[in-house]
Amino acid sequence: MALWDIAKAAALKILGKDGEVPDMPDIVQTAADNMGKASDAFDKCREDCEAKLLALQNANDAVRNSLKQFQAKIDASDFKLDSKNKDDLKKIQQARKLLSDRLSSATKHYTDDDKMLDEVDKHLIQLGKYKPKPGPI
Repeated sequence: MALWDIAKAAALKILGKDGEVPDMPDIVQTAADNMGKASDAFDKCREDCEAKLLALQNANDAVRNSLKQFQAKIDASDFKLDSKNKDDLKKIQQARKLLSDRLSSATKHYTDDDKMLDEVDKHLIQLGKYKPKPGPI
């Protein structure tokens, strides 16, 4: 409340020896202290959210990468059939296409989620730029 004290002293000079300016009520300082604590709690919460979002992004990437790896196995598999046999080859190709399409769709889902989580991350980081200005009192 140093700024108030300076303003109070200047006002007392103007008012003279008979003038009186009240002290800043304690409740104002208590409220300002509480605002500081609330701001600190908000920052901690945001930092916790950043850590949890990073874990979510990493988990999403792990699912997507494991799907890609599994897709590579499917693409190379003959499903215990004889790929030299014309009828078996046709079955293998059909099964590969069906399974590959399913896995590609799932991979795209997690890729889309990754883009969305990147956007969430940008917004969360923006919250960190909010810093209350020091009070004018």
